[in-house]
Amino acid sequence: MLIVVAIAALVVTMRHRPAGRPGDEVRGAGGSEPPAAHEGGTAAAEQGIGEFPVGGGDSWKEIDDPTKDGWDTEAFHDKVKKQFEIIGKVLTHPEGLNAAGVAGLVTDDFACGVLRPGSLRTAFEDEAVVVRRNAPERDAAGDPAPAGGDYRGAEGLAQALGALAGPFAGAQDLHYKFKVFRVLAASGEVTTRQFFALSGRVETGLLEENATWVVRWVPGADGAPPRMRSIGVEEFEQAAGRRKDGVLFSDCTASVLGGNASYETQFLRGLNHWLERLQDPRYFALLGNPGVAVGDVDGDGLEDLYVCQEAGLPNRLFLQNRDGTARDASEAWGVDWLESSRSALLVDLDNDGDQDLAVAILGGVVVAENDGTGRFRLRDVLATPDDTMSLSAVDYDRDGRLDLYVCIYHQNEDPQNTERATLPGASLRVVVHDANNGGSNCLLRNEIAPGEPWKFTDVTREAGLDANNQRWSFASAWDDYDNDGDQDLYVANDYGRDNLYRNDSEGPGTARFVDVSEAAHIENSAGGMGITWGDLDRDGWMDAFVSNMYSSAGNRIAFQTKFQPEAAPELKRRFQRLARGNTLLRNRGDSSFEDLSAEAGIEMGRWAWGSHFVDLNNDGWEDLVVSNGYITTEDTGDL
Repeated sequence: MLIVVAIAALVVTMRHRPAGRPGDEVRGAGGSEPPAAHEGGTAAAEQGIGEFPVGGGDSWKEIDDPTKDGWDTEAFHDKVKKQFEIIGKVLTHPEGLNAAGVAGLVTDDFACGVLRPGSLRTAFEDEAVVVRRNAPERDAAGDPAPAGGDYRGAEGLAQALGALAGPFAGAQDLHYKFKVFRVLAASGEVTTRQFFALSGRVETGLLEENATWVVRWVPGADGAPPRMRSIGVEEFEQAAGRRKDGVLFSDCTASVLGGNASYETQFLRGLNHWLERLQDPRYFALLGNPGVAVGDVDGDGLEDLYVCQEAGLPNRLFLQNRDGTARDASEAWGVDWLESSRSALLVDLDNDGDQDLAVAILGGVVVAENDGTGRFRLRDVLATPDDTMSLSAVDYDRDGRLDLYVCIYHQNEDPQNTERATLPGASLRVVVHDANNGGSNCLLRNEIAPGEPWKFTDVTREAGLDANNQRWSFASAWDDYDNDGDQDLYVANDYGRDNLYRNDSEGPGTARFVDVSEAAHIENSAGGMGITWGDLDRDGWMDAFVSNMYSSAGNRIAFQTKFQPEAAPELKRRFQRLARGNTLLRNRGDSSFEDLSAEAGIEMGRWAWGSHFVDLNNDGWEDLVVSNGYITTEDTGDL
């Protein structure tokens, strides 16, 4: 069995014409061709990317069959999943909520307590939402107390489920979800732990219930499905909206951008449509992760929007109108570039008071000056390694100019091997829990002088940021975590450990970074894809939140004694950490951090990407917004 922990290695071979190097020029959809870029990037290196052919051979389901590979716990999970589907259907279609409808789920001696605890305490409340939670019962050792037996047999389960679904009577848009993250087999019995969620729109507003269930199962004989012997509730949370219309946030995309032709002809078609048409054979074309930037480019006091698109589609600049709509000004401003754009920033690079533009493309960073007349003037294309992921801007040396830090994911490809689109998880050379063979990030120092050509210098090595600098980086964020007056750097990395670089500046114009990841206890081997700073406890010290992937399959597999039986305990812990999900690090104020992820309940964020600390309800406390999702089939709306 091909075991995938925390990350799925989706590899697809696609045939295209060999493409030229996209970093060699910046092409505009309007027909103009700005000056050529510098030749950039390091020497190409063979990556050993594995590829699975599309069409022919065994299907994925035939390859990944736990019943053929001895992974009985995974085969059991597949059976359990079908039983949970029955529970979900009777919860969302209560006409089937009776003893006959659930009789095939339980043993004769089945027993459970209440599935929706009656004594819920208010954990949070404001004018928009109230959140209530239970206080889990514990035994003398501090473990969850045994499940109660108030409800027995199929009739008891039907009654318990009915009480659970009671608040959703007459609800619209009912949805349920079960996610099994532990399977523990013992003699004659298997115990699973899983998250449960039920949500819908009721008369008083949106309602959602989330719980952690512990279920004891008796395996079925001769291929029969397993049956439940008991259900215990470890944790329970209910979030109830207080707006009858159920609206907390409104999707205003169409009302803002819908008046532009590009909205319907390009944005609404979706990534899958363009993957079949665009000539971009590189691996990250499959992810569809170009960036956006927000800033007031025309000085009218309204925020404008710059959107990167996939290679071959023009990037778009939307200027905000007074009525809240936005008009497409991409061609007029000269920024409708067709390159493979990954990230963008609207920042003042030349200190003249307006917003300039930096865009990370394949093999470089385009920097353009806002000339104040309604146009961006291309100044340079700064050479970088090929696989640019994201940009961040900071005055790291306190000389009054914003510098640029570029995250690089993959090492430069072999230029002779362009007829493919792959994701690097298939490479046998990627050490999934501690990889050090990614691309090299770079720090570009801003040396712009008035009246002179724009100049940026790669000072990565000089500044000490070349240490541990090949780690498949997705994102970076700057803040003064040690309160010494200069900006420090956190880098979120895929396939292994993150980096925290302390800025040991001795004054303006000087800076030297030291990798303090291990000493600060932030080596977060968890597939980092986003990083944001915020003072979560308002103690004056900046804390960090890292977006990672949560994997229920990884949690099931990596905790089995059968998984990596010869591996050292520390190595097994790293694999287990890969699957655990997001990370919240509290700054202790002594140059180290404490991991509060489990305590704060933020780990299960699904396939999490970018994140931000934001005070959503203006109560003075910073909340978390985490974007997530990875759609591998037609969009089901399940994000």
